[in-house]
Amino acid sequence: MMITASDFSGGIKAIPSDTINIPGPESKYDGISTAVAASKLTDTLIGLQGGFLQILDASGKVINQGVQVGDVVYNTSTARPGVAYVTAVDSATSLSLSANIFLQTADRDSYRIYRGHGVDLSTAWGWKLVVEDLFPEVTFNDAAGFTAGTDQAIVPSGGTYLGDATFSMTVDGTGKVTELDIVTTGSFSEIDLTGQTIIFDTASIEGVFGGGGNGQVNATFVASNVTFSPEKLDVGNAIPFQLYCGGTTAVPPLACDVYVTTIDGDFVFFEGVQPGEILPVAVCRVNAGAPAAVGNGNTNTLTTTTGRYVALN
Repeated sequence: MMITASDFSGGIKAIPSDTINIPGPESKYDGISTAVAASKLTDTLIGLQGGFLQILDASGKVINQGVQVGDVVYNTSTARPGVAYVTAVDSATSLSLSANIFLQTADRDSYRIYRGHGVDLSTAWGWKLVVEDLFPEVTFNDAAGFTAGTDQAIVPSGGTYLGDATFSMTVDGTGKVTELDIVTTGSFSEIDLTGQTIIFDTASIEGVFGGGGNGQVNATFVASNVTFSPEKLDVGNAIPFQLYCGGTTAVPPLACDVYVTTIDGDFVFFEGVQPGEILPVAVCRVNAGAPAAVGNGNTNTLTTTTGRYVALN
């Protein structure tokens, strides 16, 4: 489908967020922060626009719509752009926010408030370990001669598992390893951990227990050691936007990478989007994403932070 300027009637700057859908596009309030408090927006002059509280007349008719929980607040300053949603309407001049986006104490930052279109609070998904006794999964153990110790923290020296879970080990009075535990689950992994291995060689055990022992301990994760949290596809009351990518802030603008959630809840990573392009899918959120790392299977989903994005509808 060819998209032309006449197809759109509104637009809003899209600030990347892994949880907050693109709001608006019509602004409900705008102004300048007049005080600084953690995760708050305060504007003592907002009374000129009716204040943040909803007001009813004697017959119950709404005469000032006010701000609602779930509305989205933009820090629209050039130096400190940010996005958060309203968690509570404290008063006619103060709002509680989901993030601390107004930090400046001298030169106050400008803001805009938009109607929210859904917040996804469960973006973490994938496989992670379960806190439990791992000794039944030990596949090799010839460790001997170490000094006795109970539940000592120990780091694997090798294996195919590269996550950040933590482990503990016990050596009995005869110098043998008799217990191995998963102490913390570690971060989510986009790769199933079942079948992955951990190795504790002589040096790693000696470094914790001492005693001049020898041998090593190997373990392989089985299905009962792993739990899975599914990817959340519910995007709430999202509405569709077409995303215009204006390139980076460099002069001349450079191409961007953009990680979006479509209106159907799919996650799509567009690489090398040229300045002036409009993505060929209807989106409800521009995700911040993350650089390639062990916890995400070394997959890059990082939206270019210097990119300029406008949601059109």
